Amino acid sequence: MPTFSYTAKRGPNDTVEGIMDAENRGGVLSRLAELGYTPVRIIEQVPAAAAEPSRPSAAAHAPAGRIRVGPAHLVTFTRQFASLVRSQVPMLRTLHILQEQARQPAFRQVLRELTETVRQGQTLSDGLAKFPSVFPPIYVSLVHAGEVSGALDAVLERLAAELEHDQELQTKVRTALTYPAFVGVVGCGTIVFFLTFVLPRLTQQLTGFGQRLPGATRALLAVTAGISSPWFWTAWVVVGAALVLIWRGASERQRLALDRWLLRLPLAGALLEQLEVARFARSFGLMIMHGIPILRAVDVAIPVARHRAIREQLGRVPEGLRQGKALSACLQELAIGSPFFVNTVAVGEESGKVGDALAEVAAYYERDAARLLQTFATLLEPALIVAVGAVVGFIVIAVLLPIFEMSSIVQ
Repeated sequence: MPTFSYTAKRGPNDTVEGIMDAENRGGVLSRLAELGYTPVRIIEQVPAAAAEPSRPSAAAHAPAGRIRVGPAHLVTFTRQFASLVRSQVPMLRTLHILQEQARQPAFRQVLRELTETVRQGQTLSDGLAKFPSVFPPIYVSLVHAGEVSGALDAVLERLAAELEHDQELQTKVRTALTYPAFVGVVGCGTIVFFLTFVLPRLTQQLTGFGQRLPGATRALLAVTAGISSPWFWTAWVVVGAALVLIWRGASERQRLALDRWLLRLPLAGALLEQLEVARFARSFGLMIMHGIPILRAVDVAIPVARHRAIREQLGRVPEGLRQGKALSACLQELAIGSPFFVNTVAVGEESGKVGDALAEVAAYYERDAARLLQTFATLLEPALIVAVGAVVGFIVIAVLLPIFEMSSIVQ
């Protein structure tokens, strides 16, 4: 009969390690559940020669890596998971309930494989790590911290709150930009309608006056003829396809240069930096508050920032920490952030509350980003209205000028 070594928790402070004979990992898991322990790690004691073949193939989980689950499904799953764990429902029963409640078929398949992984004796965090496209590294790291500390329900509650907060922030960004985008789309649609449907029907009348048309009218007719030509739209399709191919074939250095340029844009660049730094600080602080070592925490938190130029700057922090520098000193050397960021982290280091300091920094940046976003949207709306009005006004004037000139000649 195989022999297994195990590490288990009973409450936040009681840790038990031992060796148990069982037919499989599921037997060890059942026995530990009967004893009232929560498994943290179960390892089969096998000879070194047999260890490698027993390891599951990475190819077996390749399809799972391509599964995509919406953020709303992940929030609901995490919230329900925390409630069931807090109610002390056994882990396998909890996963089975969550699998039945999952609405998205792809997510149901993920939970089915996760349940099987836990049934075989692996830990929950090990099972989550097999689905990186569904559960990001920060999610897996925090769940592992909850398993080790015996406070999995508290960690899951905090994770659900953070996921909801991030979703609300994204909703605010979309909401603030929805009206300007609507104005832009309607304005462009109106202009295209005038140029492709209305003006072609007036062209014959405008050119039939038998006199030289004003320059504005001639320019408008030239634009109308160009837009009405199928070659115009073909050219746009070709240009669009070429841009897509260029972007997909661009090197990481070229994309990094583009991201740096985006950060230099007025208002938009500052807004982008505020949102990315806030996302990093909140994730970093959350992991530190749950006892994850600072080097591991920063390595996991850096990829949370989606902007390449921001990630490049934050990537210098781990090297400074390995050289023995304080976190605040590492942040001070970066070209992003602000003195408030550095000083707040420095105060947190002095008081031993770096996690709380980073959470405060994230809240500050999110408030500042909301203000910048509102300013950006407020300025963008009238700018789009004025631009669309100017184009439509030019079209109207260009159409009416020949009529006015003809009327003056008749008089």
